[in-house]
Amino acid sequence: MKVIAINSVNKLIEAAKDNDRLSQQKLYARFSPKMLAVCRYYLKDVQQAEDVMIVGFLKCFLKINTLYSNGSFEGWLRQIMINLFIQI
Repeated sequence: MKVIAINSVNKLIEAAKDNDRLSQQKLYARFSPKMLAVCRYYLKDVQQAEDVMIVGFLKCFLKINTLYSNGSFEGWLRQIMINLFIQI
């Protein structure tokens, strides 16, 4: 299991706020397995779950400037995924 320091995640978030595509890609790679698990909890079809997850990450990167530095990025991202299912 990889251990990523909280500071490095915070640096990626700050860079992603400046539309740094590489940082966004790294955040996606870091959190996509967990977010796919969240999506699979609500949707048993893997392809539908992946589609919802991708839409969730798109919303995340479009709204990342609304994330406060003292909040949990993973919790915020998880809530975006869950809200997508509420809207369906």
